[in-house]
Amino acid sequence: MNKLNQYNLLWLLSLIIFIGGGLSFQIQANDIIKLWKPLLNADKRANHKDEVIRRALEVTIPEYGSFSITTVHVDMNPSRALEETISGENINLFISPNSDVWDKGTISIKVPIRQGLLSYRLLLIKKSNLKKFENVNSIEDLKSLKAGLHADWVTTKVFKEQGFGVSVGHNFEGLFQMLQKERFDYFPRAVYEIYDELETRQAMLKDITIEPTIALFLPMETYVHASPNAPRIAKRMGDGLTRLLDSGELKMIFEKYYEKDIARANLSHRKIIKIENNDIKN
Repeated sequence: MNKLNQYNLLWLLSLIIFIGGGLSFQIQANDIIKLWKPLLNADKRANHKDEVIRRALEVTIPEYGSFSITTVHVDMNPSRALEETISGENINLFISPNSDVWDKGTISIKVPIRQGLLSYRLLLIKKSNLKKFENVNSIEDLKSLKAGLHADWVTTKVFKEQGFGVSVGHNFEGLFQMLQKERFDYFPRAVYEIYDELETRQAMLKDITIEPTIALFLPMETYVHASPNAPRIAKRMGDGLTRLLDSGELKMIFEKYYEKDIARANLSHRKIIKIENNDIKN
């Protein structure tokens, strides 16, 4: 082999190593996803969120590369969750109801992962008050009664803005006890929450039931919110969620977790009371 051919061969090998190294770097690129895990997280809501995020990441591996997920296991109210997500240090993705504060502070990915189901609420009430709720036929009737809600929820803000009587609690579990003690008349919960929440506490809440004739419709979407300090991850989630939405997989995942709850709620046979949400732009 003459010197020219040797030089060409060395040059070609160097080019292959360079290109291969670049491809290897791209394939090995690793997006670190930081999620919050509630201390009590063994329910279908948490599992649904996890599957949606994981699948959105998996379908974008060809373009974005690999990923890893780390979790923070602490008690956290929505205000702290917002602060942590904005920072991005401990959490860079968080799933929550949409609101102006989340829109302004984070990168909100406007793909409704729960298909609008959060908009429908059923009511936990005392069994002794069933007769009282038979006479509730309008929003004015409902406003004559008092709701129990957490101080830090988006729903609480909406109820107050719309003129409802609200008794505020600062501890989620405490709200069930407050209802038991008749500190308020009803505790509105999403269709996908209410059945499991009551059943897991039935031994302690023997006097509590789900009101059988009424459903509230309060327009509200559930979105993935990304830290403004993680724009690449936000773009990746947006691309992944859009792909899941377009393929129908997002709906399949949703139905896998919530189809039974929707059937149990029997919304078509309930009186629907509509409540405006000023954070939803018409």
